[in-house]
Amino acid sequence: MPTYRYRFRQALQRFVARPRFQPLPPGPLLLLVDGLWFQFAGRPWILYLTALRACRGHRARFLDPLLLPGQEGASRWRRVVAALPPAARRRIRGFVADDLPGMRRIARDHGWILQLCHFHLLLRLRGPRPHPRPHALQRPAVRAALDRLVRQALALPDGPRLERCLARLRHLAHRDCGTLRTQRTIRQFLQHVGDYRAYLTHPELGLPRTTSAVESMGRIVRELFRSSRAGSNPRSLLLWATALIRLRPHVICNGCLINQNP
Repeated sequence: MPTYRYRFRQALQRFVARPRFQPLPPGPLLLLVDGLWFQFAGRPWILYLTALRACRGHRARFLDPLLLPGQEGASRWRRVVAALPPAARRRIRGFVADDLPGMRRIARDHGWILQLCHFHLLLRLRGPRPHPRPHALQRPAVRAALDRLVRQALALPDGPRLERCLARLRHLAHRDCGTLRTQRTIRQFLQHVGDYRAYLTHPELGLPRTTSAVESMGRIVRELFRSSRAGSNPRSLLLWATALIRLRPHVICNGCLINQNP
């Protein structure tokens, strides 16, 4: 058995070491990104996942991942973007990501339209699990109202209804609308609401509203390491993750179908 594992690992290393031919999707492209957190010897490592999708396409193609030590941050995401094939980077028009420090600057520096992930926004708005102490709970009615208003602000077309919705959110954001974290989330959303609504203002790009396509690959990668002893160190993790992504590089990634008369 040890001999078999050794030979398999050698074959895996040769497979990953070979130069990868990466046919790019045709036409203008979207870049979708996400990071997976791991820990080795008490130190965080992030596996950076990147995928490209044609603006008029429905399948995202993954590039080789990048594994970097330390917390996820702007400087590391810049390294990830710099590692993209130059031919692909020149054709990118849209950038789909979570609302992390540095993402807006990256999009602005490259002239890309930024679409921030709706799912992560709504997840932050719900906050952590309720604390058992009554005074720490966020009032359910307020939480439900905020959730409803944010969902409307994400979906409504430009016009009076949207303005009324945003005005209501501004009013609540400066009053007792739950925890300090919730207030901060609402204020940050209002400050950058345009980045969450890029799929509406730029329908020609076919932007998805979430990073779920990239996250689905992340779940597959995590399942690999959960069901095997692979990934016991950074080098092994990158080896297995790269091999897995090369063997199944595509996921379905549909843009949002926009209803002009909601």
